[in-house]
Formats: sequence, C-alpha cells, structure tokens
Amino acid sequence: MRADGSGLRAIAGTTGAIGPVFSPDGHTVAFTRTVERETRTTVGEKLRSEGFTGSSMWTVDLLTGVQRQLTPWRDGLRYTASSFSPDGSTLLATYEDSRLIYEPQPVALELDGSGMRRLLNDGSSPVYSPDGSEIALARRIVGYGEDRVEDSDLYVINADGTNLRRLTHTPGRAEFSPSWDPSGERLAYVRYSVARTEAAAFGVGDALMQVNADGTCQTKVVSASRAAFYMPVWQPGPGRGAGRIEC
Repeated sequence: MRADGSGLRAIAGTTGAIGPVFSPDGHTVAFTRTVERETRTTVGEKLRSEGFTGSSMWTVDLLTGVQRQLTPWRDGLRYTASSFSPDGSTLLATYEDSRLIYEPQPVALELDGSGMRRLLNDGSSPVYSPDGSEIALARRIVGYGEDRVEDSDLYVINADGTNLRRLTHTPGRAEFSPSWDPSGERLAYVRYSVARTEAAAFGVGDALMQVNADGTCQTKVVSASRAAFYMPVWQPGPGRGAGRIEC
C-alpha cells in the first residue's frame, strides 16, 4: 500500500507469506513461507510421507513478479528474514534448527549466492544500522532454579559479528524487535513482562520503548494495560532522524 494507507494490493504468488522486508531500493521484498502439516504432503516438489514443519526465505521482484528461493526446505529448519544491508547485497535473518541444541541464531545471507555466515551462537531479529556498520538484535536470557524465567535483552555487534555490546538489562522482561532510527543514534523496540499471568502470556500490557545506541537513556514511548505492540518501524529518509535521547 502507499504510505498514506491507500492503494492496498496483494503481491501475486505470495499467498500465506509472512514477515515482509523491503530492500533499500524498494524494488524487492524478502519474506518467509512456512509449512506446518502433520499428514502426508508435498513440499519443494518432494513427497513428505510423515508431514512437514519448516520454513524457507524468498524474495519477489515487485516490478516483474519473479520470485527467488533463498534457503532450502528441510523438516525442522526455519528462517525468518529481518533486514537488508543498506546496499541491498546481504539479508539478515534468524535461523532455527530443531536438530541443534543451540538457541535461534542470527545469520547473514549473501544474495549473490556466495554463502551464509553465522553472526553469533544465539540471537534473533538482527537488523542493520542505517550505515550498515552495526547490527542490533535480541538475545534470550535464561534464569534457572525453582523460579526459572526466560527473558531477553538487546545487544549490538559490528557487522562482521565482532564486539558484542549489551544495551539493556531488564530481568523479568522480554525485549525484542529492535528498530534503528534513520540517524543511527537510537533504537525503538518492544518490551513486555514475563510474569506468569494470562495477559503476559499473550504480550498484553507491554510497551513501546526506545534507547540510545550506546545503551543510555532507556525510556518508554507508550504503554497500555490491555494492548500489545509489535515490530516498530521508523519512517526512512533524509531529515527524519530522531538523534540521541536526552536524559
């Protein structure tokens, strides 16, 4: 659709697709296809006699409609696209493999076909900074014992996967969906309580937050006791940068 909400139209051949991500030039959209079937089915032109659960990443050219499969179909394998590099050559994604004992992993896929590299042993929703020099992501924090909890905090790494830095430290709260503002000086994200309540289980009562890229001035933008927030996105373009938060 257009930025003002008009002109809604379907992208042909993408029925059931989720998680659309625009390329920097606006000509390509990356997305995820997911198959979850417990009975005999055909996936990727192969018959799966015992069902199939997995996903694959694709791109579609908005001008020609041509689609390209980026990752293979394999039972138990999941990919979720999250961010193009500023030059459009690389796609960040979250990789999950049911055969591995590790957490979801952030990966960078080179779109020229030269391969995929793992950025860290664990992490999700990686996104490039506006200049492509850094990547923000969420990492799950697990506390063990009688009161075992699972929350998550935000981190930043260099684009090559080095120099891991922690931005937030909020025990008992899950933080996810980091989004850089156009200036590269602050990030928006979503936070919710991991308390064992019915509302918390569905993300209700969470908040839209923001923090400087160096981890300072963590502040709330908006919250609601009976609402849930998802995937904040900044409007791109020159002159729209919010800059640092003053606190």
